[in-house]
Amino acid sequence: FVSVNYPDTAANSLKKALDIGFGSGRHLALLLNHGFQVYGIDYSQELVRMAKSIFGDKPRLLGLKVADIREKPYPDSFFDLVVCWGTIFLRPKEEMSRDLQIINALMKNSAKIIINFRTKNNWFYGRGKPFGEDTYLLDESAGPYKAMCYTFLDLEQAEELLCSAGFEVENSERLDFWKHRVAERHSWWIFWARKRKDVTL
Repeated sequence: FVSVNYPDTAANSLKKALDIGFGSGRHLALLLNHGFQVYGIDYSQELVRMAKSIFGDKPRLLGLKVADIREKPYPDSFFDLVVCWGTIFLRPKEEMSRDLQIINALMKNSAKIIINFRTKNNWFYGRGKPFGEDTYLLDESAGPYKAMCYTFLDLEQAEELLCSAGFEVENSERLDFWKHRVAERHSWWIFWARKRKDVTL
């Protein structure tokens, strides 16, 4: 996605990129390697501290924060690129929609996002207490995902969420892999999308 859409590292030095829920920092490293001015938010103080210790001397790493996207930790129309990987589906669908609208507002006109959603083909789909459409508070049968909130979507549902939040989908893919002796399937929808110009939500 980055190589196809942002191949010019010199031009990227003038662009701001945000990694939402950066976790281990692998996408921070990718964005830095491609020349961006890089920002990131995560829920975990420990992960922010760890990332700062790893990347702290990088002059193009301009800000890592402990924050929720709903706090709008950056100004509107600030970013040229957003990575939202492994995070958006950790809330019910209605809340995902609000989060996507906030993300859209943080992006410049024609800025791009790469984002993934969990499909209904995941091995732990339906394992837990349901609340809302295809949203579950996972129980013991979901193993390491116990007590987490997950929402699972069809392709059309995921695309509709993006479109209603002011995005134009440019590419959609599906990634599946199996773990634990091919007993557990993990499955995601992956979208490349562009903020539509002059969106009013």
